Amino acid sequence: MVQRRGYSEWVKLIEEFEKSASSLEDFSAKLGVKPTTLQFCFYKLRKQASRASRFLPVNVVASAAPKARQGATETVELALATGALLRFSVGTDVRYVAQIIAALG
Repeated sequence: MVQRRGYSEWVKLIEEFEKSASSLEDFSAKLGVKPTTLQFCFYKLRKQASRASRFLPVNVVASAAPKARQGATETVELALATGALLRFSVGTDVRYVAQIIAALG
């Protein structure tokens, strides 16, 4: 009888596969599935994760306390889904920021 795995189990198995030094063939044999099944699940989970990291609209507003900012270097912060926090100086070329974000995606 074929064992059906749920979404959360596939997420854990794919994470385990990524951390292992096993080949796709060896790891899938260990699980008792075809390599193409493991490859397909890997692809689907990656595609779903990339959709989840889409950008949301941002509204930039002036600070209510401009005197508190005097003398300080102004930065813009970007929090990623991974927990990483990127800081850019105000005035940084937006094309550069876009290249950084694309490289991390």
